[in-house]
Amino acid sequence: MKSEEMPFYKVLRTSEPGSVAIIITRERPDKNIQYINILVDMWKIGLKSCFGDKNMSKDKFNSHYAYMCGKMQTDFIECDINEAKWIIKYGLRIANELKLPIPKEFYELKDIIGNLDDVKVEGSLYKCYMCGKNDLPEEAVDCIKDITLHEVERGVCGTPDEIMSLFICEECSEKPEKKK
Repeated sequence: MKSEEMPFYKVLRTSEPGSVAIIITRERPDKNIQYINILVDMWKIGLKSCFGDKNMSKDKFNSHYAYMCGKMQTDFIECDINEAKWIIKYGLRIANELKLPIPKEFYELKDIIGNLDDVKVEGSLYKCYMCGKNDLPEEAVDCIKDITLHEVERGVCGTPDEIMSLFICEECSEKPEKKK
């Protein structure tokens, strides 16, 4: 049976914006699962890393999942498969635009995700830091690309030495700040 024909077991994502981890699992006919875990850096390099397994017991996966939650110090929330696919396709778009390598594991495991051909990712390459949805002006996108490519070249992207570039859309910039 092909992966995309197997029923979904769980589709999860981290709740924090920016770097989003996506876990897609499918139940195999033998009741084991297969899964793919993808990290997408939505603010800089796109699809960053990927790992998974084509045949793992549910108990082993649940143990592995609990370990990941503890190590990442974050919670995963249930996610609609269409949202997960959009985030993945968005990550691919960024990485491809910047001509950054896609992890080989992605190609080995991507059939677990299902077809991405119909997923539409439109608008600016990067989205607003605050709302995560609205487009940014071309000048901001070019600035983020320049910073990212420079940091990739220096080997500091994703480390404490990277530059935090936070651009917001016009709509969010017009919102009054909340008083604390």
